[in-house]
Amino acid sequence: MSRYNEEPAAKKPKDWSRTQDYKNLKKDMLDDLDARGLLGFQFRDKVEEYMALWCVLQQLKADIMEHGVTLEYKNGSNQYGVTDNKSVASITRVSAQMLQIWTALGFRSQATASNALPAQDAGEDEL
Repeated sequence: MSRYNEEPAAKKPKDWSRTQDYKNLKKDMLDDLDARGLLGFQFRDKVEEYMALWCVLQQLKADIMEHGVTLEYKNGSNQYGVTDNKSVASITRVSAQMLQIWTALGFRSQATASNALPAQDAGEDEL
């Protein structure tokens, strides 16, 4: 045994880009862009950026689930306390950036438009 207090080896973070959720979301986004005729590199690049941020968001969520929203710390024999988990603040910034990309790709306006359409009763005739 070593005479130094060694930290246990940090476990390798999950590779979220290999998950089925990642693959499904990316495919759906690219299919939607394709259906709207948005085939340029600039659109695919923004999907890649969005998906990279999606992976970061999943890591932040996992960190919060594992460690909670606050963390205990100890900076010496008599200095200790509780501090905020920085992942909580980071998740807000990452989510905001994702929303900006989502909006730039036209998905937000599509969602708003589809929610704004009034439901038609089955018994009503169209004019």
